[in-house]
Amino acid sequence: MRLYIFFSALIAAFVIAECTHTFMGTNVFRQLVYHKNARYSSKFLRKRVENITISIPPSYGYRRTIQGILAYDLTNSSASANVTAGGLGFPFVTLRMKSERGNEIHYDINIFA
Repeated sequence: MRLYIFFSALIAAFVIAECTHTFMGTNVFRQLVYHKNARYSSKFLRKRVENITISIPPSYGYRRTIQGILAYDLTNSSASANVTAGGLGFPFVTLRMKSERGNEIHYDINIFA
């Protein structure tokens, strides 16, 4: 039984380490304030880097802050999405997305407040 638990934990750790999606904060009982399907074409033998700055629209209220960020990689590659400015607790966020060499960037981005 202990061996089974050890291998289950090892496999779970490997799957988490190989995941390239970005999940920050929570979306439980939070309102979706921004959704974008970000797709950028590939560059031949180069990594593609794109920055997206997202602010909470004033129609949702002026004192709202970001409570959850979900950036889901739809290409299932080793692309990355990192928060470079703002983020949780701020009314804006800047995401830096970087693709694999020669591949496209395709992320589903959701922001919750």
